[in-house]
Amino acid sequence: MNKAFIAGAAALTLGVATPLLAQTAGSPADLAAAQAQIEALKQQLERLEATVDYLKANASAQHKDAAVQSADVATLKAASDKYTWSGDFRFRHEMVDTAADNLSDDHTRQRDRIRVRFGVLAKVNDTVNVKLQLSTVGEGNQSPRSTNQTLGTTWDRKSIGFDLAYMDWHPDPMFDLILGKMPQPWVTTQSYFWDKDLTPEGAAVKFTRGPLFANASYTTLAERNVTGNEGASTDATMAEVQLGWKATFGVNTLTAAASYNSINGVQDQIVKYSSTTIAPPGGGPVTTTTCTIDGAFGGGVGTGDNSFGNTTYTGPASQVGSSTDCTRLLSDFDFWSVLLQWDTKVGRFPLTLFADYMKNTSAEINPKVNKKLDDGTAFGIIFNKASAPHSWELGAQWEQNKKDGVFGQFVDSDFGGGSTDANGWALKGAYVLATNWTFNFTAFLNKLNNDGVPSTDSKHDLDYKRYQLDLNYRY
Repeated sequence: MNKAFIAGAAALTLGVATPLLAQTAGSPADLAAAQAQIEALKQQLERLEATVDYLKANASAQHKDAAVQSADVATLKAASDKYTWSGDFRFRHEMVDTAADNLSDDHTRQRDRIRVRFGVLAKVNDTVNVKLQLSTVGEGNQSPRSTNQTLGTTWDRKSIGFDLAYMDWHPDPMFDLILGKMPQPWVTTQSYFWDKDLTPEGAAVKFTRGPLFANASYTTLAERNVTGNEGASTDATMAEVQLGWKATFGVNTLTAAASYNSINGVQDQIVKYSSTTIAPPGGGPVTTTTCTIDGAFGGGVGTGDNSFGNTTYTGPASQVGSSTDCTRLLSDFDFWSVLLQWDTKVGRFPLTLFADYMKNTSAEINPKVNKKLDDGTAFGIIFNKASAPHSWELGAQWEQNKKDGVFGQFVDSDFGGGSTDANGWALKGAYVLATNWTFNFTAFLNKLNNDGVPSTDSKHDLDYKRYQLDLNYRY
């Protein structure tokens, strides 16, 4: 472009200069004037050349800037591809109708609750991911089984905590090593033996090859450090192993699994807060004995009863340094569980059938009924699937959790009020109002105190009803 422009300018200069020279060839004065004009034209040509050089250099710089911008966009895209964001918001209206041993304590409660979760999965490299997820936490962060916050508490701020924080190393498509605060690594059905909000803390390995799968984990329930008392410093932990088989044939998928869980450091631990003041007869110093809930149970704080239905006793523990008479957990927990789930279709409708059984082989004899209350049973059905807009599903399941068949810290916080020693039905339905917007309904129609253990007024099978209406939004 600049060569053509300069050539044109030179031709114009010569075209102007030539007539001027021709017209003034006979006069020295005119010749001098013509030469001055030629000189002026030469200076103008030089300025034009300088302008062209500037335009050329600027065009080159703009081209380089465009290249840099393109590289920056590519870098940003590569960085953003490392992160996968997810989250959801749930608004729940809930009504709980509880019958108590003392009839004057029977009551109905209605409340609104929210749950918020927001997380990111970061790709560290081709074999390592890190997942961080924040969520609302239960009031006082005292329950690992709840991410709900109840509305109507003087418009106060709602607490947020780390719901998940773990790394996942998968050097092979068949193998995963997970470290940190993780989703439950074991396979479950829709039963209520395990609260789905529980996020274990520790290490887990998962293996899958064809239809076979297996997992094992070692997690910590309570890390204890009692200075000068090594016996009271034993950590509460759980070791778990599961072996299963999942195969698809046609429209059918069959899942079967068996697992073993061994919990250490919970038997004989304090599950109920109490404070006793003793004034000796005839005077003397007043003594106060306090029994503080152990950290393995709920948040390990508060003044309630954190046995959640498991059998307790009152007295000193056998472990070193625990001679105080307190309410303690009677049984150890080493439990086997088996599950079976069949996913199929009836015409165009998906159908799921499942069954669960759990048995605690370390349950002690309940002294009030002189037998072990050591197992749990669940089975259910889900018809159709709420996935696309305007789709729906219906479900029903029956479950029984005997007092010591399931560890009370793990059972679902809604079924039976979050305790063992409960049975009954859970009826569920869902309808997808629009993309990522689902309405859910759940009714828990349960009986409490059904293991034959006498209650304070000899009343058994106490009614417990819980109704939940949920609006779920995913983003």
